[in-house]
Amino acid sequence: MVIDLRTVGIYEGIKYEGIYTTMSKDGVKNAAPIGIQCKGIDKLGCRVFVGAQTLVNIMDTKRYVINITEDSLTFVKSTVGNLEDDYFTDDEDIAILKNADAYVVCDVTHIEKQDKIKDHVTSHGEAYLIDADAVEIVINKPGARAMNRGIHCLVESLSNFTRIQLVSPEQQEYYVGRFNENKRIIERVATDETKEAMRILGENMKKIGYDVDD
Repeated sequence: MVIDLRTVGIYEGIKYEGIYTTMSKDGVKNAAPIGIQCKGIDKLGCRVFVGAQTLVNIMDTKRYVINITEDSLTFVKSTVGNLEDDYFTDDEDIAILKNADAYVVCDVTHIEKQDKIKDHVTSHGEAYLIDADAVEIVINKPGARAMNRGIHCLVESLSNFTRIQLVSPEQQEYYVGRFNENKRIIERVATDETKEAMRILGENMKKIGYDVDD
């Protein structure tokens, strides 16, 4: 069986969002939203911070599942606490979400502690980098695609652009700040097309008098 992550919209060099589900060595299922980094048609990477149950489970079992979904409640509930049991399938040897549009079963190939670097996150915590092979892809909903934050950042910036000349100076300053932050995210995670779209929007922000980041 050929494993090709592109069948669920995951392409090399782009970062996506998914719900990672893991199982402890004692059989307790856990879910958490974590970024997805594609390193090849069947190669994946992620960064998980020390203190997360996901990291403990991955280290113990060397396995995890990426659940592809756009369900907002699942993202929120798995961020602020663990999901209730009825969110998971009845499988006893693996943790999978019932409502996943698709899921990817991953076997871990390498774990290493990330070197200390100063960025907006890792200067405040320790993290591990995890490499894995995708060993199974199951599509429950035709057309399922992994979520990329870039398009959402672009849409927010576009919405703000249509309003920026109608709002107070304080709100204009806020919109400029949001543009700069959205651009930072897009440069890190998005497709070339989204990056180009954001560049064009930035040029137009400057044309109407706003000092946004290049």
